[in-house]
Amino acid sequence: MLFLIDQQNKKGGLLGKKLEAVVVDARLRLADLRRKGRELISVDKVAAVFGCWTASSRKSVLPVFEELNSILFTRAIRG
Repeated sequence: MLFLIDQQNKKGGLLGKKLEAVVVDARLRLADLRRKGRELISVDKVAAVFGCWTASSRKSVLPVFEELNSILFTRAIRG
């Protein structure tokens, strides 16, 4: 994601604005993930989150993103 953000910024950003990555250490307990997700949306005003690579982390934060009507991109799992 950081590479893609850098490449987009070199092209002028998105809608004329530079993109800024907010990197969070994801080795948190599930309750901490929920709190951090809420903080990213409410305080940091992020437009979208890319993360939550495990099923348990996705299930943990999804209610926060739904409640705050925010965007969460996660890894697709194919069986």
